[in-house]
Amino acid sequence: MDAKERIRREIVATTVEQVLLEISKETCLLVEKRLFADHYCRFSDCYSHPEHLNKILKEIFGNNYFVITDKIKAEIEKHPLDKKLTKFIEVLVK
Repeated sequence: MDAKERIRREIVATTVEQVLLEISKETCLLVEKRLFADHYCRFSDCYSHPEHLNKILKEIFGNNYFVITDKIKAEIEKHPLDKKLTKFIEVLVK
């Protein structure tokens, strides 16, 4: 994995965790536990598998999941976007 790839993964992991912590520590822990239990994945893995995060957020928050995905999208868009981060956002907000 090259340096740019590591930076993208870190941006995604940090942003996801930050947005969930803004809701509550319990919410962050719940999503983290579900990701690991269902997909053996951590927040840093969401960059490669945004569909896992999307699915978990839909299951936990129902139709309100978009509030969280929109916030994640807005925070990530504060960074320079490239094709891979744009693809992450597209999959996440489906």
